[in-house]
Amino acid sequence: MLFLIYFFIFFLGTLIGSFMNVVVLRMPEGKDVVFDRSGCPKCKNQISWYDNIPIFSFIILKAKCRKCHTPISFQYPLFEIWHGLIALIIFYDFEMMGHIGLYISLCKFFIAAIFSAHILIDIKHQLLLDSLNIALIPFVVVLVWLNGGWQDSLIGASVGFFFPLLVTWIFYLVRGKIGLGGGDIKLFGVLGALFGLKGVVLNIFSSCILGSVITICLIILKKTNPDQYIPFGPYILAVALTQLLLPEYFAQWQNFLIPY
Repeated sequence: MLFLIYFFIFFLGTLIGSFMNVVVLRMPEGKDVVFDRSGCPKCKNQISWYDNIPIFSFIILKAKCRKCHTPISFQYPLFEIWHGLIALIIFYDFEMMGHIGLYISLCKFFIAAIFSAHILIDIKHQLLLDSLNIALIPFVVVLVWLNGGWQDSLIGASVGFFFPLLVTWIFYLVRGKIGLGGGDIKLFGVLGALFGLKGVVLNIFSSCILGSVITICLIILKKTNPDQYIPFGPYILAVALTQLLLPEYFAQWQNFLIPY
């Protein structure tokens, strides 16, 4: 019985993952993500409901469009599986959750889903969309309200927004180039509201370390060059996902950085 419940939780997560696939593909192009039916990008054939079941349809169709046989990207099932795993991580202890715990977990899940869409869009298009930053706000507000700590949240939001803005402004004065984009700065503001002052400062520091290490590795491997633009959003969001989904592991990292 417990296995069936976890399977149901996983499947519900994949359904949200299927929708977030639509968000990733359509939102950067300004297309509707709610009312327009899904269709093959090649032949434009509308996809029937039985060909739109997360993971299973991909397997049954053998990763090809039913009509024109154009290959279907593995992004679709992988992103669905990812959201199913997020659901399992967040709702693993569902039996011990009261009503408040359930609401908190739901907020965390949808925040993590938006983070994930943010990452793919930034990798593909070098954009952190304002619409997704705005979509985070109601879930963050509810989560802060349920957990308490409004003062820390407001301070964190202020520092998260104005500190990167100040650094970017100074960098522009010195180098004549924009360091962080507006989307990154707004995202830090939202993360400050979500994680508080200490959390957003640790995110800024940790994402800079993560970004530097990966960028140096890419340069050494000649996968990029020092002058090439590399989006910073995925590093910010990877750290934020760790803070949100695996707080106990992030706490160990925090204790390593700040032992006192």
